Order: sequence, then C-alpha cells, then structure tokens
Amino acid sequence: MLTKDRMRDVIVEHVEAENAIDAGRVLGTYSRGAPSFEDVAASTRCSGGEEIIAGYRNVWDGFPNLKRDITRWTFGDNSAVIEVTVSGCQEGVFRGTPASGREISLRGMAHFQFDSEGRIEKEIVYYDSLTLMRQLGIAR
Repeated sequence: MLTKDRMRDVIVEHVEAENAIDAGRVLGTYSRGAPSFEDVAASTRCSGGEEIIAGYRNVWDGFPNLKRDITRWTFGDNSAVIEVTVSGCQEGVFRGTPASGREISLRGMAHFQFDSEGRIEKEIVYYDSLTLMRQLGIAR
C-alpha cells in the first residue's frame, strides 16, 4: 500500500507541472505502463502519454495561464481525490471555441489511482461543464 505522503507528493508535482505547462514533468507523474485520463464532463478519455499530453495541449493552448489550486484531499488505499479551484483567462482556442478573453473560475474534483510504483495510473476529472460554458459566454 502506498503512503499518503507519497500520493500527496506525486499529486503536488503533477498539479505544479500542469500549472507550469511542462509536458515532461506531467508525463513523469504518470504510470510507465498504460496510463489513462478521463474528462467526464467533456466525455473524453485519453490512453497513453501521447494522447494525454494532446488533451492537455488543448487546455494549455486555450488557457495558457490556467492555475489549479488544491483545496481538499481525501485518501484511499491506492487512490486519492482532490478538490481544486481552476482559474484563468481563455486566450486561445479551446475545444473549437475561439479565444473569448473571459476569465473562468470553477471548482472540480480529480480522482487518482496509483500503480505499484506510486505513479498515476488513472486520472478522472469532474466539473460542472455548464458553469464553464456560462463563464465562456457560450451558454446562459
């Protein structure tokens, strides 16, 4: 069983790497096997490092200053859940939507499952897509 400290360290490195837009560091936190990333609200699932980084690239291109702040932690045997506040300005194309210049701020959760080496095997993120669309001005 992994320790809470080990899982916390990996997640902190993961979130810091996301905030720094550092694809190498992000990948370094994922399993060497077949990691996966699922965005439930967007109905997307990425398998393997190349697909995962392509998914991140879409977010990073749309929100180059996006910041994730961890506000809560919950730990299981080989898993952890974090609550985050995500904020930034849409300065580029995001999921086909042109740059709006609008600021977003929304809460979400991410569930991490770890492999035997203490790396992220699976990440699943949840957030309110309607709140995101309203903040981007594409929904009421």
